[in-house]
Amino acid sequence: MQFKIFALNSSVGMSLALAVCAEAQNYFVYVSNERSGDVTVIDGTTDAAVATFPVGKRPRGIHAAPDGQRILVALSGSRRMAPGVDENRAPADKSADGLGVIDPVARKLIDRWHVGSDPEQFAISKDGRFATIANEDDASTSIVDLGSGQSHGKIKVSEEPEGVGVNPGNGEVYVTCEEKGEGVRDRSRPAPRQTTFQLSI
Repeated sequence: MQFKIFALNSSVGMSLALAVCAEAQNYFVYVSNERSGDVTVIDGTTDAAVATFPVGKRPRGIHAAPDGQRILVALSGSRRMAPGVDENRAPADKSADGLGVIDPVARKLIDRWHVGSDPEQFAISKDGRFATIANEDDASTSIVDLGSGQSHGKIKVSEEPEGVGVNPGNGEVYVTCEEKGEGVRDRSRPAPRQTTFQLSI
């Protein structure tokens, strides 16, 4: 079965990936469940949950890969804690950090790429070759090759990077950083150049 897959992010604290089956005109929504460590599949034509399967600890950002054959999900071994709690009292399981690779037909996790520390959200480059991943607890982003799963290094940003987006016109990557309310614009071609700007609401 051939899938065309599109990605969405919801504004209510959960992440979604939308998979459309080209043959049957049906589509499925993949929802990452951070607390329970799994992904739920919802039939887009009936709104019924048709499957839930484990993917690892704290699945958060989720997108469809450009090849239409995979769904990618950010996984984190860092514990969920209330504000003000000493992080040393709840050590992270760094072996659980990574970018999970899901087979949308088999509906199961088939691989996990170790890409950075505490990955939160990510975005896929305009050409579909790379993902830029926000590593929340070490103030960096990782650049990952979606063909091989290999990291192409890190770029330092402000503290607690979370949201990542790609300008569809010019391919520039934008990263929002929670601690200082800053954004970072990365122009990675031909050489990395960054601009930091203040965000206000």
